[in-house]
Amino acid sequence: MPLSFTTTTLTLPLFLRTLPSATMASSSLAIPSVSLKTLSFTSSDAFNKGIRGFGLKNGNPPRVFMSLSVGSQTQNVVVDDALFLDYKPTFAFLFPGQGAQAVGMGKEAHSVSAASELFKKANDILGYDLLELCTGGPKEKLDSTVISQPAIYVTSLAAVEVLRARDGGQQIIDSVDVTCGLSLGEYTALAFTGAFSFEDGLKLVKLRGEAMQEAADAAKSAMVSVIGLDSDKVQQLCDAANQDVDEADRVQIANYLCPGNYAVSGGVKGVEAVEAQSKVIQSSNDGSFSSCRCFSYKFHGTSCLKIGSCIGSY
Repeated sequence: MPLSFTTTTLTLPLFLRTLPSATMASSSLAIPSVSLKTLSFTSSDAFNKGIRGFGLKNGNPPRVFMSLSVGSQTQNVVVDDALFLDYKPTFAFLFPGQGAQAVGMGKEAHSVSAASELFKKANDILGYDLLELCTGGPKEKLDSTVISQPAIYVTSLAAVEVLRARDGGQQIIDSVDVTCGLSLGEYTALAFTGAFSFEDGLKLVKLRGEAMQEAADAAKSAMVSVIGLDSDKVQQLCDAANQDVDEADRVQIANYLCPGNYAVSGGVKGVEAVEAQSKVIQSSNDGSFSSCRCFSYKFHGTSCLKIGSCIGSY
């Protein structure tokens, strides 16, 4: 079965990049910066032909980094899995998303010059002392969207530099041939691979956090993590909740995190209705269902249209 990508919402190019044999080489800031040729495709046919030619030209197996950005119109891009049958990644870095922040993170940057330098660069872009906020809080400020997103981005890349400074760390980094990220972590993964510079990535993350904070402040809303049910059951929870609330409080599945783990976002009353419905399911399933109210913002709901407009003008 071919691998399908569906593109929606934002207008950004589709990138296909090769990684050099010395994967993740260092720049002057010790953040990977590789000079790569970018191929852009505007149609599924062009993409398939391009990637097939790429595989032939770059050997077997090709080291491939693909980022599929969303487009202005819904469009299916189909890639033949056979092109990647012989590609066996050996080491991956997964970068965290919002919610991973904690007061005290980044403290090792004080003792690693390359990591400290990243925070200094961040201070110039953000206009405040990010490392002080990360290490000393207060928690309420660090948890705010506008602060936590750049904080996680910078701290994650600083953690790479802390690893690099340890015995065997450079060898681990050089062995990485696959990177990925959860939500916000996608930006970190792209910066790590050299798809864009540390500074450009931080500017995008700053813009993203500001837009998401604005969207969150525009309406009282909430998000709940639903664990232990399949997507159909979670959708039924949303449908049942939406029957009992006004349109402004309706909810929807916002994140398909993994099988059995979904985030539902929307109005506070709608989220409360989902939690109330879940108690009935929990009673009948011997406690196999659980939920956790994790954010007070519907980040990945319809309010993300504001973010798309903001990033599109960047």
